[in-house]
Amino acid sequence: MFALSIVVLRYVFLLLLFLSILKLIKWMIRDLKKIASQNEDKRPGHHRAGTLAAETGAGAELVVVESSLPELKPGIAIAAGQEVLLGRDGSCDINIGASFASARHARIYLKEGQYWLEDFKSTNGTFLNEIQVSGPIVLANGDRVRIGSVIFQFVRWGYEVDAGN
Repeated sequence: MFALSIVVLRYVFLLLLFLSILKLIKWMIRDLKKIASQNEDKRPGHHRAGTLAAETGAGAELVVVESSLPELKPGIAIAAGQEVLLGRDGSCDINIGASFASARHARIYLKEGQYWLEDFKSTNGTFLNEIQVSGPIVLANGDRVRIGSVIFQFVRWGYEVDAGN
């Protein structure tokens, strides 16, 4: 009777071990798919924020004016949707892969029909038209946003402020 119990316990243990290995393989496959989709989003000229702009009809973009980074070449335009995160972290919409950028450095977001720039208390700061940003500030067409050596120009087309006429 004791020998039969030992055999049953061995098979139960092997079954649990097998199920654990299957679960690990499932997690690894899910993580690999997630990494592959993130790498797809990081291709030059391809940014997740662009799909958001098409959905919202926001009509604004960030154009790279100056950059020392190979992945952000001057002339690349990145559509701005409801929110665009800028930083070194891979989850950011615009990845600035240099040491001067914080992991989550800044964001540009749409609120009540206006685009705003907000610095996330980054170490090296975010600059709007060469003035350091200390709190959320409204962006206007033609404004320049600088993070380290990367300069973006904010372009908003088809939007004019009514002067009360």
